[in-house]
Amino acid sequence: MDYGKLVGDSFGYAKEGLFGHWGKWILLIILAILPVIPIMAGVIFGIISLMSSPGMLVAVLIIAIILAVILALPLLGYLVLIYRGEKPAPEVANWGALFSNGLKLFIVHLIYAIPVLIIATAVLGSTIFTVFLSASQSVTNPESMMGMIGALIFGFIILIIVAFIIWIIEATAVVRFARTNSIGEAFNFGEIFARISKIGVGSYILALIVMAIIIGIIVVILEFIPYIGWFILLIVAPILALFEARFLCLLYDSVAEEAKPQA
Repeated sequence: MDYGKLVGDSFGYAKEGLFGHWGKWILLIILAILPVIPIMAGVIFGIISLMSSPGMLVAVLIIAIILAVILALPLLGYLVLIYRGEKPAPEVANWGALFSNGLKLFIVHLIYAIPVLIIATAVLGSTIFTVFLSASQSVTNPESMMGMIGALIFGFIILIIVAFIIWIIEATAVVRFARTNSIGEAFNFGEIFARISKIGVGSYILALIVMAIIIGIIVVILEFIPYIGWFILLIVAPILALFEARFLCLLYDSVAEEAKPQA
């Protein structure tokens, strides 16, 4: 597999789709910001409610999450168009379709996230319980405490492994969903594993790691720029989103392409 070509073509796609198309770029920046607003507001009002009316905390957080999901749907729907192989990068239009496709893609992401959320909740609960016992000195046997810490470490390792496996599967599942326009096909593991096998398991995983490293390096470098790093990252966010979506599309199509779905 030509990883350099994958990276180059994906960045070229983002460049062609955004440079000179400033209206589209600005609109995608806005779509990326919108889900963050209710989350930030939820944190602020959550802190206020925690101090004044703790009973409202859960309601505030639930409302913030629901609003964030709704506001994230158009951007998710736009990514679906890229997964389908549209070239050049499509315009941000037909909002009804964007919301509809975004909702379907969110459902796919949510279902895939369930095992990670379950394990993460168990690990977090165990961590809080261990910290509580340690702080209250309820555990007098050092061996028992070491056993709890060891269990927590094991839990975190399991969480990382499960998240990694799901990430590998989901990278193909989201493209398959977009191509077939069927949520069920995102969980057709027989076809998903067959395509990964055709690509080559080692080549496939390495390609995803290369993609993640490139995005990670760019994000870290920008975040370390004093004062304006966050602003630059905000501007660059659509480039990274298009790069990642196109990369997954090209990786999927590195073997025989399937028929496109009906619009």
